[in-house]
Amino acid sequence: MEVFLVFSLFILTVNSVAIRGPEYTRYDPCSLGLIYFEKSTNTSWQGVINFSLYPNISNAAIEISFDKPMTIYGASHNTIITATDDWKVFVLKPSGELPPRYVFYLAENNNGNNVPIVTQVKLNDLVLCNDIMKKDQTIQSLNMTKPDDTVQRQVCGRRALQNAELNSVKTDVKAGDWPWHVAVLITGPNDVNQAMYQCGGNIISKTAVLTAGHCIFLNRVRVHVSQFVVEAGIDNLLDAYQVGRQSLRAVDIIIHPAFHLDEATADLAIIRVNRFRYSEYVQPICIWGPSYNKENLYGETALVAGFGTTEENKLSNKLRSTYTVVQNDTTCIAYSPQLYMSLLNEFTFCAGLSPDAGTSPLQGDSGGGLVVAVMQPDHKVSWFLRGLLSKCGVPHGKTMCDPTFYVVYTDVAPHYGWIYHHSGLSYLNNIVD
Repeated sequence: MEVFLVFSLFILTVNSVAIRGPEYTRYDPCSLGLIYFEKSTNTSWQGVINFSLYPNISNAAIEISFDKPMTIYGASHNTIITATDDWKVFVLKPSGELPPRYVFYLAENNNGNNVPIVTQVKLNDLVLCNDIMKKDQTIQSLNMTKPDDTVQRQVCGRRALQNAELNSVKTDVKAGDWPWHVAVLITGPNDVNQAMYQCGGNIISKTAVLTAGHCIFLNRVRVHVSQFVVEAGIDNLLDAYQVGRQSLRAVDIIIHPAFHLDEATADLAIIRVNRFRYSEYVQPICIWGPSYNKENLYGETALVAGFGTTEENKLSNKLRSTYTVVQNDTTCIAYSPQLYMSLLNEFTFCAGLSPDAGTSPLQGDSGGGLVVAVMQPDHKVSWFLRGLLSKCGVPHGKTMCDPTFYVVYTDVAPHYGWIYHHSGLSYLNNIVD
């Protein structure tokens, strides 16, 4: 029996990402690539420093200033730690060769459970983050348009500071956390006020959304362009009054010429719309390419989000997100040779946690993006779209995706030129129209 959920704009059927296990909270001061904090318990955090991002540095002094007294009570490597300003400012000097990933442990002095707000970060006396820099990290600063420009220039893959610094995954997300993720709906052929949630999608320009090619079909029959609606800037499909909500009808759909319904190799489609308004809730994602050696991805952590089916196969109206790991092809093929040997090739890859983790995209998450964080020359992170969810594992005799299976993604990087050509994009130093 099909279940409908009603609100004032459309009638929807909706689903969400399968997630098991505790919520994971992460704090990235200034959205830096160098350092982040993971919540360990109600009163403690784990700080992580990615020295691997700075291969030319042999010795490091990290100065971290907090807005309240803290205690650092351990580290993963021998370290000289000094504290000043009533336990608000710490300098950490790891001994010996710098490890790729350095970890230290901290808590509030008064056993509070608040986020360890950072007011300044220095690496060898170079200021990477402070309160002045934070004030400059506005949505308006992402608009790089100059007075003599004929088109808008926008920095891609970045978010408002309140969304970029503190995120919780494996749970419902806030609007603006992943502002490029959209919901793709299909309206009824005879009733434009009735709509069904179909797939996820990714804003790549003011006039284009990239989604999976198979999302343009229902029961293997192509749906007419006039029936597609894109909902952007939302975390709740049923809240018609969300501040950032933008609802746009499709004006054109371009399916990749190599697309085939039963394959993942070129499972791509571009939905053209009239025009998004960039805001703290609606921003474009960067596109990975043109280099596409997927072996460099193996073992890397990435993020996925979606409105797909829950782990209990129940309906949900909330956007959810989780981390995943890109797997070596051999790992997925060993798990199910019959399934993955036919889907994996130079232009696809598989991702997922261990089969018993129970955390995976499911039915309805197709077209959503697998995104990776990349540090930029300003030491901050930009998010890049690397894959589009194409195929999930459906056991023999079943009709629904199984969260214990790995998921197959279409690699967008080999199709970089095709995407740019059909999306109204002009490449210029990670700036998009």
